[in-house]
Parts: sequence; C-alpha cells; structure tokens
Amino acid sequence: MPELVEHADHIEIRSPMRRGLRLAFALLALFPLLAPYELLVRIDWQSRLDPFFLVAAFISIGAVALSGFLIFAAVAGLSSRMAFDATRKTFTYSSGAPLVRRATSVYPMSALKRIDVESREWSDSAPTHHLRVLTSDGEGFESDSSWSRNEIEDIRIRVDMFLKRTLEAWPSS
Repeated sequence: MPELVEHADHIEIRSPMRRGLRLAFALLALFPLLAPYELLVRIDWQSRLDPFFLVAAFISIGAVALSGFLIFAAVAGLSSRMAFDATRKTFTYSSGAPLVRRATSVYPMSALKRIDVESREWSDSAPTHHLRVLTSDGEGFESDSSWSRNEIEDIRIRVDMFLKRTLEAWPSS
C-alpha cells in the first residue's frame, strides 16, 4: 500500500518494500532448500541412475530455483517514491533496491499530463489499483498497488488538490 506524506510545500507518495518483507522473503527462501537436503543428501542413494533419484533431483532443482527467486525478490524488490514539490515546481520519481541502483526522473509540473487511478485484473484474485502519473512526453510512472480502489482514489484526490493549490499560488511564468 502506498503511503501519502503531505507537507505545506510538497507531497510524497512512498511505495517502500519494507525490511521486514525483505527479511521474510529471505527466510522463506530457506524452506524450499529442505527438499534437496531430504531427497539428495539425507538418503544414501546407491545409484545416480535410479529413476527415483532422477525424480528427486528434478524436484530439488525446482526447489533451488524457488529459493533463488525468493532471494532475488528480497534483494531486488523495488521501493519507489513520487514527489510533487511546489517550491521547485517539479515532479520527481525515484526507484531503487539494495542491488538495483537508484534511478531518478525529474519533470517540471507543467509536463504532467494526467494523474489517474488504474486497475489490473488478475485471473486468480481481485483486481489491484495503483496511481499512474503520465507526462507530456508519454512517460508513465506508477505507485505501489492496493486492493482498495478507494484508498488510491483518495490519494489521487489529495494530489489533485495539492496541485491546484500549487498552480493558484505560483502561476506559471
């Protein structure tokens, strides 16, 4: 769920991947490693050509791949931040992770074209909703998603109100 932080001269939408979640992914990555241990190490296989050994090896490869994916999620899961700054009249989007270099894009507020709430439909669960900022050059930036459309809609309304106040206080020159 994105976090909204409001100040008099700027508003931020933070979408952090918390350390606790990163730690949970890393700890969950240990669980699938039980399969290779139990199926390959603990059992004293007499022959590597045994069909049951090949099944155990196949299951173990999948378990190691799942562990690798969970470790990847722990270290490469992105945290992002959208900032609307009235003082500088800029929109800034930045994202990064422990293993991913922080990338930052800065646009003048005059380059903002639209701010919308968009939804993603999933085949196996309810839709998720996120805030999308579109710039005049066609670049789109998205916040973290939420199951609640109302929460994202509230954030969009507060950003719209902030931008209207900003434009009234500092007319473009």
